[in-house]
Amino acid sequence: MSDPRSIEDLLKDNRLQELGARAQELQAQNEVLRSRVQELEELRRNLEHLIAVYQRHLFGSRSEKIDAQELEARIGKAAREAREQMAKEKRPGDPPPEAEEEQPEQSTTGKSSGKDKHDKRKARPHGRGAFPAHLPRRRIEHPVDPAQAVCACCPDHPPLVRVGEDTCEKLVKLPVQYEVHVHVYPQMACQRCHEGILSAPRQDNSLKADISVVADVVVQKYADHKPLYRQQQAFERLNIPISRQTLCDWTGWCSDQAQPLVKAMADYIRAQRLIQSDETSVRMQLPDGQMETARLWAYGLPWAEVVFDFRTDKSQQGPKEFLHRTSAGYLQADGGSSYLPVFPALSLKHIACMAHIRRDIFEARDDAPVAVDLILAAMQKLYRIERQAKEQGLSLEQRLELRQGEAKPIFLDLEQLMASVRQGILPKSPLGKALAYAQNQWPAMARYLEVAQAEIDNNSIEHALRGVVLGRRNWLHVGQETGGQRAANLFSLMITCKRLGVEPYAYLHDVLRRLPSHLNKDIWQLTPRGWKQTFGSEPRPSG
Repeated sequence: MSDPRSIEDLLKDNRLQELGARAQELQAQNEVLRSRVQELEELRRNLEHLIAVYQRHLFGSRSEKIDAQELEARIGKAAREAREQMAKEKRPGDPPPEAEEEQPEQSTTGKSSGKDKHDKRKARPHGRGAFPAHLPRRRIEHPVDPAQAVCACCPDHPPLVRVGEDTCEKLVKLPVQYEVHVHVYPQMACQRCHEGILSAPRQDNSLKADISVVADVVVQKYADHKPLYRQQQAFERLNIPISRQTLCDWTGWCSDQAQPLVKAMADYIRAQRLIQSDETSVRMQLPDGQMETARLWAYGLPWAEVVFDFRTDKSQQGPKEFLHRTSAGYLQADGGSSYLPVFPALSLKHIACMAHIRRDIFEARDDAPVAVDLILAAMQKLYRIERQAKEQGLSLEQRLELRQGEAKPIFLDLEQLMASVRQGILPKSPLGKALAYAQNQWPAMARYLEVAQAEIDNNSIEHALRGVVLGRRNWLHVGQETGGQRAANLFSLMITCKRLGVEPYAYLHDVLRRLPSHLNKDIWQLTPRGWKQTFGSEPRPSG
């Protein structure tokens, strides 16, 4: 017979083992739940950050500008708070906090910052200035009543004489007027033999409208963002019935005529050393009436020519086909995945965009305000150097020398600063993701220091896309792929005119008249840049 005590001990041991296994199981579940809670907490923070960004874009200011003095004040306040905290925790033998404090950057002019506080930006002129001299003037006299034009001081009340005049100019808009030109072609024949009829060569009458009207419709839609249905309503107010389809046919005809000009501009862009690129979405209507998201890709030179290429998707095929004949060595763009296969395929070197890097960091400033302020302050110094180069009108060689001498040390310090900040930030937090993107783009960003033609950011091409975005809010979508290609051609001309300082209506009105008889080998003369150099000094009608 077994010992009852041993049986009790055995049961107790089994119970302890079961409890131990259960405890381990609960501990494992607890670890899983703790990990899940951390994931959900991180997701909550990211969603709150995303909501805050959307709210700022919808209801707040979308500008990322921060006043330099305000930024320095915030950094100084954080330094004082840190110094006070260090003073509270000071141990015997430690150096004073002021010994390790980074001193603020001294003004290069040597003047006190008190005056700089009021010189943030040159004040914009206010009040109405004089009207342009090219506007015609019509003189309207306001004579004095003869019964009142006598001297009230003299006994005999002699008449007053004119000693001067006071003028006041007012801008007047004359009513819009349209007229119909009746083109008459006399038919000539012989009175004797009555064989054959002779008449003057006929013009193209397929449009039923003069080029002046077609050019105005195109400029209103693609430069002033006025959709065709609103232009149709404007014609109806003048009792001129024109269908929307007719207006659409006019813009299509104009785009077809402009195709050689856009091709010449694209060849000119592809021949440069550096090309900037970006893209935006547009809605495209399919034949069955459904909507699909298409893309308008922009390729251009900094603040100069820009050409748009319409594509039905965002794949790498678009950039590859447009750039496959380029002789450029550098492509400045963001870190989008569509560009990644293009660089090795076409032997192009990538130059990144500081604005994209800065934007993500700026939007994540709530994660580490002081660290973000330090990063933004360093970026402001780089932008200040670029502004200095433009204001002084430096040549490409001088700009490159300025970047190597002044911008490069700041750039390297900024790289170290972001690396140190990243070590104390959660990788999946908004700031962690922003710094990871910055680190990934930093080797490509450094190339702007070596290429004088490059800009510090891609804002030039983003600015060109604003014309598309503003118009997109009005005309909403393009009609199938053909409509997208036509829109790309006309956007290329209108936005390039704006960037080069060419009046779009005067340009288009003149170019459409010259195109039928212009030699193809001299087609560059009819691009906005060529037209400005060749025909820009001639008097033109303005829209």
